[in-house]
Amino acid sequence: MGEQKIEVPIKRWRFCLFCTIAFALLFIARLWWLQIYQGEKLDERAQSRCLRAIMMRAPRGQILDRKGKVLATNEPSFTISLFPAEFSTDGAEPEKICHIIGIPKEVLENALSRIKANKVPLFEPVRLLVGADFATVTRVFERSWELPGIMVLEEPCRRYPYGKLAAHVLGHVGAVTEEELKKRKDLELFDWSGKLGLERFYDCQLQGENGREIIEVDARGAPVRRLKRELAKPGQTLVTTLDLDLQKVAEEALKGKRGAVVALNPKTGEVLVMASSPTFDPNWFRKGIKPELWRWLISHKEHPLQNRAIATAHAPGSTFKVVTAVAALIYGKATAKTQTKCGGGKVIGKRFFRCWRSHGTVDLIKAIGQSCDTYFYNLGLALGPEKLAYIASLMGLGSKTGIDLPGEIKGVLPNPKWKRKRYKERWYGGDTANMSIGQGYLSTTPLQMALVACAVANKGVVYRPHLIKERRSPSGKVIEIVKPQILKQINAPPSVWEIVKQGMLAAIYSSGGTARLLADLPIKVAGKTGSSEHRKGAKTHAWFIAFAPADNPQIALCIMVEEAGHGGEIAVPIAKQILQAFSARSQKQKNYMQQ
Repeated sequence: MGEQKIEVPIKRWRFCLFCTIAFALLFIARLWWLQIYQGEKLDERAQSRCLRAIMMRAPRGQILDRKGKVLATNEPSFTISLFPAEFSTDGAEPEKICHIIGIPKEVLENALSRIKANKVPLFEPVRLLVGADFATVTRVFERSWELPGIMVLEEPCRRYPYGKLAAHVLGHVGAVTEEELKKRKDLELFDWSGKLGLERFYDCQLQGENGREIIEVDARGAPVRRLKRELAKPGQTLVTTLDLDLQKVAEEALKGKRGAVVALNPKTGEVLVMASSPTFDPNWFRKGIKPELWRWLISHKEHPLQNRAIATAHAPGSTFKVVTAVAALIYGKATAKTQTKCGGGKVIGKRFFRCWRSHGTVDLIKAIGQSCDTYFYNLGLALGPEKLAYIASLMGLGSKTGIDLPGEIKGVLPNPKWKRKRYKERWYGGDTANMSIGQGYLSTTPLQMALVACAVANKGVVYRPHLIKERRSPSGKVIEIVKPQILKQINAPPSVWEIVKQGMLAAIYSSGGTARLLADLPIKVAGKTGSSEHRKGAKTHAWFIAFAPADNPQIALCIMVEEAGHGGEIAVPIAKQILQAFSARSQKQKNYMQQ
């Protein structure tokens, strides 16, 4: 029998050929997709299974006082972090993980919720515990098999060696917020940023450049060895104008009170002292502040986070009489010999405006020294509110000084136009009288009143207050030296400033002066007390401004204590402690130069 042939239908053969070619093309396309198009990405993913690129946080720049004493620095600390790509609860329950690390369950839950919401890159470590102690670190290493994706990293941690000292000037740091990440490209997720004070104002300069470290990990994600390290670059060093010794004296004198102290170098605008009370410890924030402590800080009735030197404004009381005297002399409404008889007050319109006592006949110098309200009612009425407000603005009131700190307010420098706009009312003679003695609608910050003292000390030239003396690179090279900048200048005859200075000297060295407590200091001081009313039945705010030495001013200061009583009784003793310390150091330096 002949061999039988089986014929395959043409259609079926073509179909098989088509399927073979199609599968081949799909296979080639898939290979191209995996090896060419996705090759680099998949290779990185494969490498990431054994290699990790760990960010090395850059140390923030140091902050120093004017003599080089360290006010803010860094110290190494251990941070326990979670790697989203490797974390798993297969080896342990969340409760057990939290128990081993020593953190509340909410911390882990918050981290996992952020990861689930795709707000954290898979290979970006998420902090669970900052500043872990040695016992915790050891426990994590020993039980790493129960903690898949949990690693111990070394990071710099901010430290403030003097605790609460100068806290409002230095500020504090905290975790970067999403809003900050949107605004600034130099910040990375889980960086630290400044939240208050110099830490915030100079955050860009203090931030360094983060580095990278490539490490090899085992199957559990535990580090095996370091392969490569790109060192982080620290931020710039800030040398401040602060005098740490005087700052200590001021803060000690303010302890238990609610107020502020500001001391400036009138010839440069350098801030020698800026103290605010009550205060806080910036070290509370360096590892993440505890929720209960944060609630206490923000709900405290005395607002310890508020820098009262620049962020609170009150009526300056009789310290403003210095401004009224300058204005009257400039506009020719008074001379040193102009006299007024004070019988305990003055009738203005239908109202009697009292003086704090009957002074008899006084001239301008006596009126400043004895703080006669009646005398300054007459000067204010002779000037008018517009001229008085104008001179006040030239002496630094009614606007922000531009100091290099966040949170400064401008206060209120009223005039008839301002009152019509604010209260829809006309301006009365009584408003002018109140303003002339530092009451009424007027409000100023302690920093602004320190500028008033500077204006008299410096014969009309007011320098912008600043806190940074120079900036240095991490290697110590000077990047910038901050030069004095004129903020305001009043072109007035030298006699104007001399007459006002004599009145401020009379407050200390003449019979009836309101600041006689300073008369025994070894340096000559010119000053003016003030007690401002603010609420019926409450104690007055105590004020005092001064400069010294009177003939060659090197320091100008303002003290303000809220609801404490009279300036001569409360603020002057604080000034005395600061000026005693300043005088003692000046004498010590003078003796050293003579040797």
